[in-house]
Amino acid sequence: MPTLHLIRYRDSRGESVLRLCEDATGLLVGPTDRRLAPAGIYVSNLQGEAYHKAACKVGDFSPGATVRLKREPENPHDPFAVAVTADEDDAKVAAYVNKQKARTLSKLLDSGAVLRAVSLRGTGQRTPCQQIAILAARPEVVAHLLSVRPRGLPKPAHER
Repeated sequence: MPTLHLIRYRDSRGESVLRLCEDATGLLVGPTDRRLAPAGIYVSNLQGEAYHKAACKVGDFSPGATVRLKREPENPHDPFAVAVTADEDDAKVAAYVNKQKARTLSKLLDSGAVLRAVSLRGTGQRTPCQQIAILAARPEVVAHLLSVRPRGLPKPAHER
């Protein structure tokens, strides 16, 4: 398992989000860190929320909420499109994985890989949402990342 955990964090706008934290150092790990993809961890700010306001407001995209990834190979704008919906059977598309990450995730999904995705940034149901960010990985990796950070590790840098 990666030596990382997701922790609650208040960003510069005061919004509660989830951030990756290195276990050994307590330092935050950015979404573009080159170590993530080789570990099978994919982080993406989503695109298109402004076009799907109703679905964003209805769905639960609060940090830690499970979301669904849905391939759209027939999408006229991008054959590698990966749509994101709330974790409900009849949920509408709320946004799309950005094109750079969509290419990688679409290939994984098309190959039959089982991925779990959770929201890192967003809002709960019935709340307008301007920006959603997600993390996707194998289910056991996501479960590990969401588990409580073990005691005795350095405090996350923002808590020092």
